[in-house]
Amino acid sequence: MNTLSTRRRLLAVFAGGFCGALARALLSVLIQSHLGSGWPYDILLINLSGALLLAFCTVLADATTLLAPTRRLFVNVGFIGAYTTFSSLAMGDVLLLAHGDWLPAFLYLILSIVGGCIVILLGDWLGQLFLQRVRHRAHKVASRPLTRPLSDQSGVVDIDDDLLLPEQDARRWRQ
Repeated sequence: MNTLSTRRRLLAVFAGGFCGALARALLSVLIQSHLGSGWPYDILLINLSGALLLAFCTVLADATTLLAPTRRLFVNVGFIGAYTTFSSLAMGDVLLLAHGDWLPAFLYLILSIVGGCIVILLGDWLGQLFLQRVRHRAHKVASRPLTRPLSDQSGVVDIDDDLLLPEQDARRWRQ
């Protein structure tokens, strides 16, 4: 691997991590301002949304070129890696346990693990559904036969992108 490629990939991870950490910090403050800080709602919601996003982006990266290798490093490793962290999950649970809140700590841990698995499956399903719809539309357009000539009744054809223009649009373009 050449030096430019290595630098670009490291920069992608760094930039993604910066954005992910910033998003996490801002969202955490927002969630705590609405739901309070007595229970780690912020960590739970951020980690679950990150798991959903990670699964969705992974499906797109594996099936398309929408997330090429450098973009995948930016999103999956950098952004989502900084946005969701296991250490935050563990800290939230330890803080609850330190206050003697055994049931909330257990509930938080179960919700985080089971919820994380559920949103990973949901993100995978949403990614597959998205790809299926995109491919269906692309197939529909590609397989559509040309049933009319390349000009409409006004005789105007947009040669640049092969789109037929209505008469009033054609007049505007002639001016």
